[in-house]
Order: sequence, then structure tokens, then C-alpha cells
Amino acid sequence: MIRGNYLHIRFYFFLLLITASYVFVACTPTEPKIEEAKIQRYAESMHFNSKILNRNVRYSIYLPEKYSKINSYSTVYLLHGYGGNECNWMKDGKIDLLIAPLEKANKVDPMIYIMPQGDNNYNVNRFDGTLNYMRMFTQELVPLIDSLYATKKDRAKRAIVGFSMGGYGALILAAKNPQLFTVSVPLSMSFRTDEQYMNEPQSVFDYQWASIFGAKGTTGDARLTDFFKLHSPFHFFASNEKKLTPTVNYFIDCGDDEETLSETNNALHKLMLQKDIAHEYRMRNGGHNWDYWQSGMREALLYIQSCFDANSYPQETGNSNSEKFSGNLVQLTISETILNVWLPAGYSTSSSMYPVVYFYHSIEANRLAETNKMCAALDSLQKVKPFILVEMNAAEVETRLINMQQISALIDNSYRTKTANTNRIGIGNKLGAKLLLVAANNYSDLMYASFIFDAPLGTEIPKLTAKFMYLSCSDTSLDFDLMNKLYLKCRKEKITHQFRVYNGLPTYNSLLQGMNEAIVSIGLFLSM
Repeated sequence: MIRGNYLHIRFYFFLLLITASYVFVACTPTEPKIEEAKIQRYAESMHFNSKILNRNVRYSIYLPEKYSKINSYSTVYLLHGYGGNECNWMKDGKIDLLIAPLEKANKVDPMIYIMPQGDNNYNVNRFDGTLNYMRMFTQELVPLIDSLYATKKDRAKRAIVGFSMGGYGALILAAKNPQLFTVSVPLSMSFRTDEQYMNEPQSVFDYQWASIFGAKGTTGDARLTDFFKLHSPFHFFASNEKKLTPTVNYFIDCGDDEETLSETNNALHKLMLQKDIAHEYRMRNGGHNWDYWQSGMREALLYIQSCFDANSYPQETGNSNSEKFSGNLVQLTISETILNVWLPAGYSTSSSMYPVVYFYHSIEANRLAETNKMCAALDSLQKVKPFILVEMNAAEVETRLINMQQISALIDNSYRTKTANTNRIGIGNKLGAKLLLVAANNYSDLMYASFIFDAPLGTEIPKLTAKFMYLSCSDTSLDFDLMNKLYLKCRKEKITHQFRVYNGLPTYNSLLQGMNEAIVSIGLFLSM
């Protein structure tokens, strides 16, 4: 009897042991198994614990529509601006509405987009070691993403993009970590040249910059600490640190309506040109807002895809001009110089008065062939807003001292023109642009708007009296520095202006590409 009870006790103890073992195994934490069909394409404000920062770091992620761990994907890191967060690119930038159609059109591959929390630290380690953000980013965040998602764990398939403060982050993270990133896209990069940095108001300097780069309470040269120089592209590019990052592909974009940032970005472009650091540069119409960054991201994504594919990015954008001009060519002579005049279609049967476009033409090879190309570039505008086009050889105009007053009088006496200066604009390339600038200043009563392309200006730019100036050059132009000085002069003297820097080579085709960019602005003046 006692033995039977003992056996029962042993049996119940055995059952209890099995049950306890089962419960223990069932309660052991395991990695959740998520069915791929249920993976959410956009996940907002996820987080991980950073040992380097000793706190949680948030990030949002946007996956390909048909994301599968069977495949692997390139990655693009998207950095936000000062005061922003990891949700900005989706909630404000609506980046998904731009990505989806590009994927559908097979212009970009399905990629993984990571949007980390950046706080206000400019994406670098602080000078005093209190917040090592760059270390966290490179040693924790990137490895984490590569471990959790089906990424291509290769710098050749990894890009970084940012706007404003994040634009600087996109530049510095790639420049200092070329082993991680092959593409850097700074949009409206927020940083400072040495001069801007030294002249920053004390309160702004102490609050925004000194906590990161040091020298709180200082002024002038004392602000340019070694730590600041280590992180300033105006120093590490100038000292040829580019040799350490030969394979980073830079695409820099900034609007001409920015305040000091356009000056900063233009100065960086100038330095990179001087140091022969390969990059793309764009300056378009716009300011510090999402409209500008969204419009810039389309080409930026195409550029990123080109780099991921190891293709050479096109150095010029194709022209989609018509093959001929709608107007009819006639010729006039002034001081033994022939003027080519294109009259709009229907001129002979009309009694209308027409605005006039003066083209100061710096000829490269064949005057008539090149002028025909210019006419073709203007053809779409001519059909909507008819005008008289007057083309002149810039070299002959300069040699024979023919001024705008003489040319204008001849055209007004020969054809039905609108004589108010608001109905007259000038276009000039290279030497022609230089002569046009003189004409616009000396005869502002005869010409309202001037469209200047690649002007080889002198070191001293005269006081400007023109009403409106449209400045344009390609990002490889040898005259960029001079055009930038003219841009700064317009800003200083409060001349209404626009500035464009576009994709192109310093060739005649660059002028045609610039014309394509300028058509809308020209049309606005012809409609006044």
C-alpha cells in the first residue's frame, strides 16, 4: 500500500515535471515570424536601443511594394532637417508618391528607404563626446538595417540623401565614410563658409553651432576650431581629402531663392570645380521648402539609380526642340553688319504690333546653323506668343561699336514693334552675354529683361541698372565663378533676378539646354 502510493507520487511528479518543462519552453522569447504577405510597406517611428547614445533611436522605413526576403535591395537613407523627425519625408515630403511612379516606369529599382531620427545635431559626433551620432549611424544603424532587412550589404548599393541640416548630414556622412556610401545627395545643404560662420550672430552661433563644434561665446577666427575644420567641406575638400573618397558620387542641389544657403552651396560648387572633385550641381527656381525638394528628388533618384548601375550619368540633358522656326527670315544691314530678323508667321497679313527679342550671338562655328537651333529652341514660345527675333554677331557688334540704341531704332523703323521697354528682352551667350549686360545697363529704357548665358565677365562687375536679369550656366561652365559674382551683385543691389545651374557641358548645346530652362520666364516677359 505504501509502495503503491509511492508509485502514484512518482507518476504525478513526472507529469508535473513534463508540464513545467512545456510551460518553460512555451514562455521562452522567440523571434516573431511575420508572414511576408503581411509586411507593412511603410512602418513609422520604429526604434532600437543605441548603446553608443544610451537611448532609443527612432526610424521609419519604406519597403518595396513586393518586398521579399528572397530578393535583396539597394538602400537609400533619407535625413530630415533641423527641428524635424523621422516622419518628415513621408508626411510632409510624400516621398512615396514620387517613388511609386518611378518604380512603375522602371526608371528606378525597388529600394529600401530608411528615415532615421536626427535631432538637431547635424549628423556628426559632438566635439565633447556627449553625443556620438555619426558613430551610432555607421556602427549601429546601418548594420541593424542590414541585419533586419533584405539589403544589398555593399556600399555600391547604398546612398544617403538629406535636406537642409540633413543635406549637410548626407554630405559629411558619405565624405567621412566612403566605405558605406557610394552616393551623397545634399539638397539645400545647411552649413556655413568660414566667413559666414565667423559672422553668425552670437546667440545663433552659441545655440546652433557651438554645442556641436565647440568655441561657445567666441567670435571671429576663434570659432574656426580644429574640430570644425575637420567637418567643414570647405576645409577637407580644399586640402585634397577627395583622394580619400574617390568613389563617392555627389549630387548637390540648392534653390536660387535661398537666403545665405545659395551662397554657401555655390561656394562649395566653385571649390569642387577648382579641386576637380567630380559632382553634379543644380540651382533651380525655388527656396527652402518641400516644393523644391520634391522637384529635385526626381532627378536625384535617377542619379542614384545610375550610380547603383555603375553607369556614367548623362552630362547633358537631351533637347526636345522642333526642327524649324515658325517665323520667316529677312535681313537688315547696319554699319556693314548683317542682322538676321525672324518675323512671326502671319506677320505680312497682320496689323498687330509685336514684342522684340534681341539675340547677341557669340558664334562657335556656323552662324546660320547655330541661329536655326536657337530659333528651334524658341519655336514653341513663338507659336503661343509671337515676337520678332533679331540676331546679331556679337563679335561684329563689339568690333564696329554698334550700340543698342542704333539697333533698336533700325528695328522700330522697319517693323511693327511694341516700343515700351517691357516688351523688349535680350538674350546673350558668352561674349554676347557680356555685350548684353553692357546694353542692359546703358539702355535700360530700351530693354527690360536680360537673359545672360555663360558670360565671361571681367573681375570688376559694374553697377547694375537693369530691371531684371536671368543668369544661366551649366554645372561644368568655366565661367561659373563670374556668373556667381553677378548673382551676388544682383542680390546686393536688389536687382530682380533668377539664377540657374543645370546639367551640361560648356558647348553650344549648353546654351540650347539653358534656353529650354528659360522658356517659361521669357514667355512671362513677352506677355507683360
